Amino acid sequence: MKKMKKILTIASILAVGLTSCGDWLDLEPENAVTAEKYWLTESDVESAMMGIYSGWIGSASSIWEQSEVRGDMMMPAASYKVDYRLILEGNITSTNSLVSWLKYYTIINNCNLLLERSGNALANDPSYTVTQDSIYHAEARVVRALMYFYLIRLWKDVPFITKAYYDDTVERNVGVSSQMNILNALISDLENVQSEGNLPYSYSAVSSDKAKNKGQVTMYMLKALLADMYRMKGSYETNLEASQAAYKKCVELCDAIIGSGQYALVPFAKSSAVESYLDLSELDNKADSSFYVLTDITPDDWFTSLYVNGNSSESIMELQEGSANYNSSGFYTLIISPSYYAPYYDNLQNTLFPPTEKELALSYQYRDVRLAMNYGVYSGTPLMWKYAGLAFDKSSVCTDVTAFKKNVIIYRLAEIYLMKAEALTQIAMANSDDQSMLLEAYRAVFKVRDRASAVETTDLQLGSGDYMQDLYWEELRNESPIELKSGEKILGTAMEKFVLDEEAREMAYEGRRWFDMLRNAERNSEGKGSCTGGNVSYLRYYTTSDKMAYIAGQMKKADFRYFPYPYQDVSLNDNLDQKPFWGTE
Repeated sequence: MKKMKKILTIASILAVGLTSCGDWLDLEPENAVTAEKYWLTESDVESAMMGIYSGWIGSASSIWEQSEVRGDMMMPAASYKVDYRLILEGNITSTNSLVSWLKYYTIINNCNLLLERSGNALANDPSYTVTQDSIYHAEARVVRALMYFYLIRLWKDVPFITKAYYDDTVERNVGVSSQMNILNALISDLENVQSEGNLPYSYSAVSSDKAKNKGQVTMYMLKALLADMYRMKGSYETNLEASQAAYKKCVELCDAIIGSGQYALVPFAKSSAVESYLDLSELDNKADSSFYVLTDITPDDWFTSLYVNGNSSESIMELQEGSANYNSSGFYTLIISPSYYAPYYDNLQNTLFPPTEKELALSYQYRDVRLAMNYGVYSGTPLMWKYAGLAFDKSSVCTDVTAFKKNVIIYRLAEIYLMKAEALTQIAMANSDDQSMLLEAYRAVFKVRDRASAVETTDLQLGSGDYMQDLYWEELRNESPIELKSGEKILGTAMEKFVLDEEAREMAYEGRRWFDMLRNAERNSEGKGSCTGGNVSYLRYYTTSDKMAYIAGQMKKADFRYFPYPYQDVSLNDNLDQKPFWGTE
């Protein structure tokens, strides 16, 4: 009976996977792909590659959901999901819809199919070149690696499958491989893709053709993903030497992207902040403070370029809203209407974006402008504004699913600066808080903060209690050398927390927060990598007051931080046992 269930389930899984590849595959039986009939021309392989992107795009809202639900920046909206509420209460079970991994393995199988079958087209279609086949292979390997990267961060140890399932004769009873073994295998494969040099840096020489260059996997996308993986390896590696080597590779890859000249932070004009005794009219003529106040100007262009129009100068890769299977309805339902998730405003306002303590010539408490980018209220409903809003000033919102035409950002330059800062901080901490490295890390973060007019209350404090941007504003703005004043020192632990908070401010609701906290928890609570300790108080998520103590206790258990295996897969796979922490099934 278990065998029969397994066959039927796999057939249905394959049907889901193949429909994402386009109508040309729907003619075959649900549980078979006949190599003799398909994979005969370049057009077949191209359709399969587009199907991989289509499946990714169609799953984007679900991937986002799983990446954010355990962070501390969301809370249930009026029409919340029951399964989300159960997770918030710590009642996580293998039957919860939010612990399904079907979408990842469907995309992975489609990648494996292309990698195994495209050779048939190469042999049968004289116009199909080895060069083009190599490009498709490189793209598929990168997408497959990204899907596994999600899996090992959400479930830890998972089945690692690199062969395609195309009929019922292929063995699918696969046990799990360890998180670190999979991570190392992914890094090795991506390093090979990079050294082979088949992946383009761009797909079009036409500067206006941004969708083509930012909507497909490029060599820069690979470098960003590889840097992200090395950052994780540095945090999870138990050997200090291996951890440090991984962080150094992360910095190297970040520098390659930053130094390429292909990307730039989306800028906007600013006026200087001044003290309260000055008139507002004098703002444009003064530069005697440590951040900028936006008065009559607002970051409309920044918001519109990055979060409305998309494909900005900052973007490395985005899933394009114009694609046929774009899951706009998924994001619209989750975030806008009926809206299952709302921004956790108390955490945003009181923890991440407190107001300045300086007295300004303004009638309101001035805060980092990113608070307004991430939070907005429209018709009485609190919304994640970078997704829901069509204008920074809250004058326009996506009012129906057809109006939701936003790309899904995969990587952008601001995150690359923050990756570099995190890696440099860990290298410095392993070298007695090396001050030159910590200064370099701070400068990388300042690039992002300066663009956002970040206030001093969220800045890095030195051992004396002074803020870096207060003491070294001119040097930072002019990118001139900084010599710390006598007795001043940057503390590595303070810098580590500063980077974590800045990642939350900049990358809010972009599917990063939970993974950022996991890396820090791995370093701090497990004594791995370059930072030891035991403080995991930041590893929490929004929950009801009566569950807070329970959640805090559970979060100290590493097993609790990862999802249980989906019930159906455990029941059908003879080689997949449920994690002991989550019980037996």
